Amino acid sequence: MKIISDLEYAPGMAGDLFLPDGPAPAGGFPAALVIHGGGWTGMDRHAVRGLAEFLAENGFAVFNIDYRLAPQHRWPAGCDDCKAAAQWLFRSEYPVDAQKFFIVGGSSGGHYALMTGLMLPRGTVCGIVSISGIDDVFVDSRFSPGRYQYLLGKTPDEKDLLELNPATYLTPDAPPILCTHWRRDQVVRFAACTAFEQAAADKGVKISVYSYDFDRQFDGHGIWIPGTSPRRLYPYLEAVISTFMKEVISE
Repeated sequence: MKIISDLEYAPGMAGDLFLPDGPAPAGGFPAALVIHGGGWTGMDRHAVRGLAEFLAENGFAVFNIDYRLAPQHRWPAGCDDCKAAAQWLFRSEYPVDAQKFFIVGGSSGGHYALMTGLMLPRGTVCGIVSISGIDDVFVDSRFSPGRYQYLLGKTPDEKDLLELNPATYLTPDAPPILCTHWRRDQVVRFAACTAFEQAAADKGVKISVYSYDFDRQFDGHGIWIPGTSPRRLYPYLEAVISTFMKEVISE
Protein backbone atom coordinates (compact mmCIF):
# COMPACT_ATOMS: atom_id res chain seq x y z
CA MET A 1 0.00 0.00 0.00
CA LYS A 2 1.00 3.63 -0.40
CA ILE A 3 0.91 5.94 2.62
CA ILE A 4 0.80 9.72 2.24
CA SER A 5 1.55 11.18 5.65
CA ASP A 6 0.61 14.43 7.36
CA LEU A 7 -2.01 15.71 4.96
CA GLU A 8 -3.52 18.87 6.43
CA TYR A 9 -7.31 18.81 6.18
CA ALA A 10 -7.89 21.92 8.32
CA PRO A 11 -5.54 24.50 9.87
CA GLY A 12 -3.26 22.60 12.23
CA MET A 13 -5.09 19.28 11.76
CA ALA A 14 -3.72 16.38 9.73
CA GLY A 15 -4.14 12.75 8.83
CA ASP A 16 -2.44 9.95 6.92
CA LEU A 17 -3.92 8.64 3.70
CA PHE A 18 -3.53 4.92 3.01
CA LEU A 19 -4.05 3.89 -0.62
CA PRO A 20 -4.38 0.26 -1.75
CA ASP A 21 -1.85 -1.30 -4.07
CA GLY A 22 -2.61 -1.23 -7.77
CA PRO A 23 -4.46 1.18 -10.03
CA ALA A 24 -7.61 2.85 -8.76
CA PRO A 25 -10.96 1.85 -10.25
CA ALA A 26 -12.48 4.28 -12.76
CA GLY A 27 -14.59 5.95 -10.04
CA GLY A 28 -11.87 5.83 -7.41
CA PHE A 29 -11.32 3.57 -4.42
CA PRO A 30 -14.10 3.06 -1.90
CA ALA A 31 -13.04 5.08 1.11
CA ALA A 32 -13.13 5.24 4.87
CA LEU A 33 -12.48 7.94 7.43
CA VAL A 34 -10.92 6.32 10.52
CA ILE A 35 -11.35 7.98 13.93
CA HIS A 36 -9.29 6.96 16.96
CA GLY A 37 -10.57 6.58 20.50
CA GLY A 38 -9.15 7.76 23.81
CA GLY A 39 -12.16 9.00 25.74
CA TRP A 40 -12.24 12.20 23.63
CA THR A 41 -9.16 13.33 25.55
CA GLY A 42 -6.19 11.21 24.47
CA MET A 43 -4.41 9.05 21.90
CA ASP A 44 -3.83 9.98 18.28
CA ARG A 45 -4.14 8.47 14.81
CA HIS A 46 -1.18 6.15 15.36
CA ALA A 47 -3.26 4.17 17.86
CA VAL A 48 -5.46 2.89 15.01
CA ARG A 49 -2.86 2.58 12.27
CA GLY A 50 -3.43 -1.19 12.24
CA LEU A 51 -7.12 -0.61 11.51
CA ALA A 52 -6.24 1.74 8.66
CA GLU A 53 -3.80 -0.81 7.22
CA PHE A 54 -6.39 -3.58 7.41
CA LEU A 55 -8.95 -1.50 5.51
CA ALA A 56 -6.38 -0.52 2.87
CA GLU A 57 -5.47 -4.20 2.46
CA ASN A 58 -9.15 -4.77 1.69
CA GLY A 59 -9.23 -2.20 -1.10
CA PHE A 60 -10.24 0.98 0.72
CA ALA A 61 -8.58 4.38 0.60
CA VAL A 62 -8.32 5.28 4.27
CA PHE A 63 -7.91 8.71 5.84
CA ASN A 64 -6.70 8.17 9.41
CA ILE A 65 -6.96 11.47 11.27
CA ASP A 66 -6.09 13.40 14.38
CA TYR A 67 -8.68 15.79 15.82
CA ARG A 68 -8.80 18.32 18.62
CA LEU A 69 -8.95 16.76 22.08
CA ALA A 70 -10.77 17.71 25.25
CA PRO A 71 -10.41 19.24 27.76
CA GLN A 72 -8.35 21.83 25.89
CA HIS A 73 -10.93 21.80 23.12
CA ARG A 74 -14.47 21.21 24.34
CA TRP A 75 -17.34 19.65 22.45
CA PRO A 76 -18.08 20.01 19.55
CA ALA A 77 -14.52 20.80 18.38
CA GLY A 78 -13.39 17.21 17.84
CA CYS A 79 -16.57 16.19 16.06
CA ASP A 80 -16.38 19.29 13.88
CA ASP A 81 -12.88 18.19 12.87
CA CYS A 82 -14.15 14.76 11.86
CA LYS A 83 -16.80 16.33 9.64
CA ALA A 84 -14.19 18.67 8.14
CA ALA A 85 -11.91 15.71 7.40
CA ALA A 86 -14.68 13.91 5.55
CA GLN A 87 -15.47 17.00 3.49
CA TRP A 88 -11.77 17.53 2.74
CA LEU A 89 -11.46 14.00 1.44
CA PHE A 90 -14.48 14.45 -0.82
CA ARG A 91 -12.85 17.51 -2.40
CA SER A 92 -9.31 16.14 -2.54
CA GLU A 93 -7.32 15.23 -5.63
CA TYR A 94 -6.94 11.64 -4.50
CA PRO A 95 -8.73 8.72 -6.22
CA VAL A 96 -11.65 8.37 -3.81
CA ASP A 97 -15.17 7.30 -4.72
CA ALA A 98 -17.36 9.70 -2.76
CA GLN A 99 -20.39 7.45 -3.40
CA LYS A 100 -18.74 4.63 -1.42
CA PHE A 101 -17.65 6.41 1.73
CA PHE A 102 -17.65 4.98 5.26
CA ILE A 103 -16.95 6.39 8.70
CA VAL A 104 -15.20 3.96 11.07
CA GLY A 105 -14.18 4.52 14.69
CA GLY A 106 -13.54 2.76 17.97
CA SER A 107 -14.56 3.59 21.55
CA SER A 108 -15.05 7.38 21.74
CA GLY A 109 -14.03 7.33 18.06
CA GLY A 110 -17.05 5.09 17.52
CA HIS A 111 -19.18 7.85 19.02
CA TYR A 112 -17.60 10.38 16.67
CA ALA A 113 -18.07 7.97 13.77
CA LEU A 114 -21.79 7.73 14.49
CA MET A 115 -22.14 11.46 15.06
CA THR A 116 -20.21 12.34 11.91
CA GLY A 117 -22.00 9.82 9.74
CA LEU A 118 -25.43 10.84 11.02
CA MET A 119 -24.84 14.61 10.99
CA LEU A 120 -23.40 14.89 7.48
CA PRO A 121 -26.04 15.37 4.76
CA ARG A 122 -27.88 12.20 3.83
CA GLY A 123 -26.30 10.49 0.85
CA THR A 124 -22.83 11.63 1.86
CA VAL A 125 -22.01 8.49 3.86
CA CYS A 126 -22.91 4.99 2.72
CA GLY A 127 -22.13 3.20 5.99
CA ILE A 128 -20.94 3.64 9.58
CA VAL A 129 -18.93 1.26 11.77
CA SER A 130 -18.69 1.71 15.55
CA ILE A 131 -16.21 -0.66 17.22
CA SER A 132 -16.96 -0.90 20.94
CA GLY A 133 -18.24 2.64 20.62
CA ILE A 134 -19.95 5.02 23.01
CA ASP A 135 -23.15 4.41 21.10
CA ASP A 136 -25.52 5.81 23.74
CA VAL A 137 -24.32 8.60 26.02
CA PHE A 138 -27.25 8.33 28.41
CA VAL A 139 -26.15 4.81 29.30
CA ASP A 140 -22.43 5.57 29.19
CA SER A 141 -22.61 8.71 31.33
CA ARG A 142 -24.14 6.72 34.19
CA PHE A 143 -21.10 4.43 34.29
CA SER A 144 -18.37 6.93 33.33
CA PRO A 145 -19.52 10.44 34.26
CA GLY A 146 -15.99 11.83 34.52
CA ARG A 147 -15.26 11.80 30.81
CA TYR A 148 -18.23 14.08 30.17
CA GLN A 149 -16.77 16.65 32.56
CA TYR A 150 -13.66 16.70 30.37
CA LEU A 151 -15.62 16.83 27.13
CA LEU A 152 -18.10 19.52 28.17
CA GLY A 153 -16.39 21.26 31.07
CA LYS A 154 -19.41 20.63 33.27
CA THR A 155 -21.82 17.95 34.43
CA PRO A 156 -24.12 17.30 31.47
CA ASP A 157 -27.83 17.90 31.76
CA GLU A 158 -30.45 16.16 29.63
CA LYS A 159 -30.19 18.79 26.88
CA ASP A 160 -26.42 18.26 26.68
CA LEU A 161 -26.82 14.49 26.48
CA LEU A 162 -29.48 14.79 23.77
CA GLU A 163 -27.09 16.90 21.71
CA LEU A 164 -24.30 14.35 22.23
CA ASN A 165 -26.41 11.24 21.66
CA PRO A 166 -26.15 9.56 18.25
CA ALA A 167 -29.75 8.36 18.47
CA THR A 168 -30.90 11.99 18.34
CA TYR A 169 -29.75 12.13 14.70
CA LEU A 170 -31.29 8.86 13.52
CA THR A 171 -33.81 9.09 10.70
CA PRO A 172 -35.26 6.32 8.52
CA ASP A 173 -32.94 7.32 5.66
CA ALA A 174 -29.77 7.03 7.76
CA PRO A 175 -26.96 4.95 6.27
CA PRO A 176 -26.54 1.30 7.32
CA ILE A 177 -24.73 0.91 10.63
CA LEU A 178 -22.60 -1.85 12.13
CA CYS A 179 -21.85 -1.88 15.86
CA THR A 180 -19.46 -4.46 17.30
CA HIS A 181 -19.08 -4.92 21.05
CA TRP A 182 -17.63 -7.35 23.57
CA ARG A 183 -20.38 -8.24 25.99
CA ARG A 184 -17.98 -7.82 28.95
CA ASP A 185 -16.33 -4.63 27.72
CA GLN A 186 -14.48 -2.96 30.60
CA VAL A 187 -14.38 0.55 29.07
CA VAL A 188 -17.78 1.10 27.41
CA ARG A 189 -20.61 -1.06 28.69
CA PHE A 190 -22.38 -3.31 26.21
CA ALA A 191 -25.66 -1.75 27.36
CA ALA A 192 -24.74 1.38 25.36
CA CYS A 193 -24.71 -0.73 22.21
CA THR A 194 -28.05 -2.40 22.93
CA ALA A 195 -29.72 0.93 23.71
CA PHE A 196 -28.56 2.38 20.40
CA GLU A 197 -29.59 -0.77 18.53
CA GLN A 198 -33.12 -0.42 19.89
CA ALA A 199 -33.28 3.28 19.00
CA ALA A 200 -32.10 2.56 15.46
CA ALA A 201 -34.60 -0.28 15.03
CA ASP A 202 -37.40 1.98 16.28
CA LYS A 203 -36.48 4.49 13.56
CA GLY A 204 -36.39 1.84 10.84
CA VAL A 205 -32.62 2.19 10.33
CA LYS A 206 -30.70 -0.76 8.94
CA ILE A 207 -28.45 -1.79 11.83
CA SER A 208 -26.30 -4.85 12.43
CA VAL A 209 -24.83 -5.70 15.82
CA TYR A 210 -22.01 -8.17 16.30
CA SER A 211 -21.65 -9.01 19.98
CA TYR A 212 -19.21 -11.59 21.21
CA ASP A 213 -17.64 -13.12 24.27
CA PHE A 214 -14.43 -14.97 25.00
CA ASP A 215 -12.72 -16.30 28.06
CA ARG A 216 -10.72 -13.23 29.04
CA GLN A 217 -11.01 -10.96 32.03
CA PHE A 218 -10.07 -7.27 32.39
CA ASP A 219 -9.11 -6.88 28.73
CA GLY A 220 -10.38 -3.34 28.17
CA HIS A 221 -12.49 -3.28 25.05
CA GLY A 222 -11.54 -6.82 24.04
CA ILE A 223 -10.81 -5.81 20.44
CA TRP A 224 -7.01 -5.79 19.97
CA ILE A 225 -4.75 -8.82 19.50
CA PRO A 226 -2.30 -8.61 22.41
CA GLY A 227 1.26 -7.80 21.41
CA THR A 228 0.56 -6.58 17.88
CA SER A 229 2.28 -3.42 16.65
CA PRO A 230 0.59 -1.59 15.13
CA ARG A 231 -2.40 -2.97 16.98
CA ARG A 232 -4.65 -5.21 14.91
CA LEU A 233 -8.21 -6.18 15.64
CA TYR A 234 -9.01 -9.80 16.30
CA PRO A 235 -9.51 -11.65 12.98
CA TYR A 236 -13.21 -12.26 13.58
CA LEU A 237 -13.76 -8.52 14.05
CA GLU A 238 -11.84 -7.71 10.88
CA ALA A 239 -13.92 -10.29 9.01
CA VAL A 240 -17.24 -8.88 10.27
CA ILE A 241 -16.25 -5.31 9.43
CA SER A 242 -14.92 -6.06 5.94
CA THR A 243 -17.97 -8.20 5.13
CA PHE A 244 -20.35 -5.45 6.22
CA MET A 245 -18.55 -2.77 4.18
CA LYS A 246 -18.32 -4.90 1.05
CA GLU A 247 -21.96 -5.90 1.28
CA VAL A 248 -23.03 -2.26 1.60
CA ILE A 249 -20.99 -1.38 -1.50
CA SER A 250 -22.48 -4.23 -3.49
CA GLU A 251 -26.10 -3.36 -2.71
